[in-house]
Amino acid sequence: MSRAYRITVAESLSRHVQVEDGVCSNLELLPILEQGAMGALLAAELEQKGFEREGDHAVRKEKDGVTVKVNVQTGEVAVTAEGHVNLNLETKRTAVVENPNSPDKEATLRAAAQDQLNREAKAEEEALRRKVTAQLEGKLKDLKDELDGVVNRVTANALKKRASELGTVEEIHEDGSGNMTIKVRV
Repeated sequence: MSRAYRITVAESLSRHVQVEDGVCSNLELLPILEQGAMGALLAAELEQKGFEREGDHAVRKEKDGVTVKVNVQTGEVAVTAEGHVNLNLETKRTAVVENPNSPDKEATLRAAAQDQLNREAKAEEEALRRKVTAQLEGKLKDLKDELDGVVNRVTANALKKRASELGTVEEIHEDGSGNMTIKVRV
């Protein structure tokens, strides 16, 4: 009569997971002035909103991991969000065998344990990816409103500057809804 032996294997997985999601768009700036002048006006408005200048880009990093990057010459906007997590997963597998020196059964148990750990790691990574995407989507509406306001102010400043180039500005009237009237003596 043969005896039954219990084999137990333990596996662990440690991994650093980083996910990133992003969206690109363009600001709709009217070419009222030459591109360099429009870029300078855009850069000045963005700096008032907390952006820092890095070459042709204005960059702002939010506390929640979202980064907004605007190319002040082309008006291209890139918004990215990222997330990080350190995974430390462990699992055990047990089986009953007749031969205590059964390498096939131990290898099978180890492979099953590693497969389970890899599935759990992928599930954690996907959960982090969904969280980062939701974070990005939540930020986009507020950011769109903010950047629309910046574009409106840049357009108004460009119109004022252009009007002063055409002649003597006699009167500028702006109402609360964003409409502006400029009287120019040519």
